[in-house]
Amino acid sequence: MSTSTETSTNVPLPQFYASVLRVLTQIFDGDVSVGDEAVQAQLAKATDDLYLISRMITSLGLFSPNESADELSDRDLLFMTVPWVLGEAEQGGGIGGPVPRTEALKRSETAYGAFKQLLNSYGIETAEEGAGAVPADPGRRREAKIAAYKREKETREKITVSLSYINPPVWKLTHQSVLPSHPPSSSNPTVFILALLTEEDSGSVSVNAEEKDVRSATLALLSLLSALTTGAQANTAMELELLRHAPPEPEQGPLEDPRAKRQEDEDAAWRLDRAPPSAAKPKDLISGGGRVLRPFTIMPSMGNLSERERLNSEVFRASHRLPTMTIDEYLAEEQRRGNIITGGGQASYDKPTESELMELEGEMDNYKAEEAQEKKRQKDEKWAQYTDDNRKGAGNTMNKG
Repeated sequence: MSTSTETSTNVPLPQFYASVLRVLTQIFDGDVSVGDEAVQAQLAKATDDLYLISRMITSLGLFSPNESADELSDRDLLFMTVPWVLGEAEQGGGIGGPVPRTEALKRSETAYGAFKQLLNSYGIETAEEGAGAVPADPGRRREAKIAAYKREKETREKITVSLSYINPPVWKLTHQSVLPSHPPSSSNPTVFILALLTEEDSGSVSVNAEEKDVRSATLALLSLLSALTTGAQANTAMELELLRHAPPEPEQGPLEDPRAKRQEDEDAAWRLDRAPPSAAKPKDLISGGGRVLRPFTIMPSMGNLSERERLNSEVFRASHRLPTMTIDEYLAEEQRRGNIITGGGQASYDKPTESELMELEGEMDNYKAEEAQEKKRQKDEKWAQYTDDNRKGAGNTMNKG
């Protein structure tokens, strides 16, 4: 166990709880920025102390399902506020990103649920019990919100009046004070909790059990916290739903130099293609259907172009540079796409036909000659059969052509 934990467990539980509330009151009142790292560290420390207080309450057995609220002392009733304060503390944490925020909200939701369950187990009446379910009609929902606001205001005023009747005023602290002389009704609930903890000169903290107004104020405070918990649970569920559908965070890549990006934009404005001409392949410039995909320049054949002429052509040119393609590359691409017809001419005319080749092979005295004669016979027979089945002019019944 750390030294700070050992120091905390050496003080009475009410005094330890009061010291944690003083830290949280300054944070909840908005006097400091919750996003500050130092404030987050204080909030994390106070949250850990609240979990420690909760474990101490469990080990002491302050609350039992076999008891009723009438059997509890004023001090025990006051310690019912620990789960609510814990839920509020978790609400302010987890600002490092969606994942820690989601985890903090789930812990806050658990603490709020434990607080409501504790009140229900002791049958403590709350301000929202008579409110009923939230109506679906917008007009009635607005009226319900106004009625809830009035009930909350009346409960706060009841707490303030009860505190004003306590003699001596227990909200006057002898050491570091974070409370005004008379807490107004609009104060944060942690101020009311602190006001019900008496800090005597000896340093011990106890609850003034002789004043009936202390119990009345405590019960009213629990009713107020229950009403605030209902709204906090709705807001927590809404925020969790938003975080559940939030897009994932982009991965942090290496930092880019803005000057390099600006230089690339300027180059792109003047040159359409900064890559060397050889980087563009012919199939990237012309589609299979013959459609031009990118502008390009047809250069003379490299075989007929001397190095001197090539260098001379590259000296004086436009400020932009298009992908280039030589005539040889263009013809090779057209050949690959099947757009170039081979054959024809005198060589094709002089080439013997298939029938002539069969006749020449048939004149040879060998096995291939016999096979060639058989092929020629079958071909002639098929042709004769075709001419018998398809007489000349048989298909031209309309005398056209």
